[in-house]
Amino acid sequence: MMNYLQTAACVVLWALIGQAAAGCFEQTNCTSCTSYSGNYFFPCTWCPMTHQCHTSGSLYNDCYRHVYIPTPELCPVEDSKPYNQTLAAQIAQWAAMAYAPHTKIDPKVLSKVLRDQLPGNYKMLKIIQRQCDLMVNYSACTVLVAMSHQEKNIIVSFEGTQNMDQLYEQFITTALAGLANTRIGGQVLFYNENLQKLLYPCLKSYLEEILAAYSNYTLTMTGHSLGGAQAQIAAATLVRERIISTDKLLVYTYGAPRFADVDFVSIFDKLVKTNWRLIQARDPVPKIPPSYYLYHTHGEVWFSTPGVTVNSEYVICTDNEDESCAWSQGPRLCFTDECVRIHKNYFIKDMGYAFDEQRLGGPRRPNRSKLGECDSLDFSEI
Repeated sequence: MMNYLQTAACVVLWALIGQAAAGCFEQTNCTSCTSYSGNYFFPCTWCPMTHQCHTSGSLYNDCYRHVYIPTPELCPVEDSKPYNQTLAAQIAQWAAMAYAPHTKIDPKVLSKVLRDQLPGNYKMLKIIQRQCDLMVNYSACTVLVAMSHQEKNIIVSFEGTQNMDQLYEQFITTALAGLANTRIGGQVLFYNENLQKLLYPCLKSYLEEILAAYSNYTLTMTGHSLGGAQAQIAAATLVRERIISTDKLLVYTYGAPRFADVDFVSIFDKLVKTNWRLIQARDPVPKIPPSYYLYHTHGEVWFSTPGVTVNSEYVICTDNEDESCAWSQGPRLCFTDECVRIHKNYFIKDMGYAFDEQRLGGPRRPNRSKLGECDSLDFSEI
């Protein structure tokens, strides 16, 4: 008799759990999920990384307990500053500028290009460099800083992958070293964290100096591909360390890959309110590494037609891995020459060569200085 009652109780319990799970799974957004009243004993929780609703403690919930969202008050809010496509096209030029052959730039030629071709009357201040190769020798990795008194804005742009040697090193370190802890919590790819350790201290020191003098200015962080990942890591760290407040920070990135685990992404989403990741169809880089252990940050701008221009139509997705945006095309990768070209073109044809030596070179060279342990190309007196 006792065995019969135990079996019946288990059947009833599993039926209730199944019914609760089904009710949760039908919810399609954070608010409806966490507000669902159909389950009293098994409340629904929302996982922002997978854009799915599960019962609390479900084995199918990829979010850890400290990451998933249990109440509607904790649901992500819309980005504090709306996406602006004209602004995105302007910032893309700075993402491309980070690829310039920095030691061969003629400061006077650069000043003329900035004045005549980039809006906002910006002035280049510094280009910070560190030798970042771990196994193969390639050029130093770079982050640049520029400022506009007209716009009351400071721009920080991280350079993306320079060449195949650097790309090879990224793949090898990802395969061998995996993830590394960050200074604000969570983990990112080892290569990204190593690069962050090299560049961030010098960038932080310089920004503290600039922001002390111009505390009412906004800060815009940007980068293409690898540079987009580095911009996001640096942005969250600057907010956590109180160098800039989140209401004065904008992040615009182009074709950035996944680079962080669920813990780091959760921290980022709480710290950085205005974050726009631009992704276009058939760009392979935002689909790597795979999403079963790394995730994107919030704020996706999805272009379903390749070839992004200022007039391109787009879809906004506020969640991290939203099936309405890039995930709508599934995980299949495309590495043909055409798809690689698509990755390089966000508002600008071939971002890596938009500001090459032919365009920016000349008889003069920028002054070299030291900024902490970083080499610095100083343009502030030009």
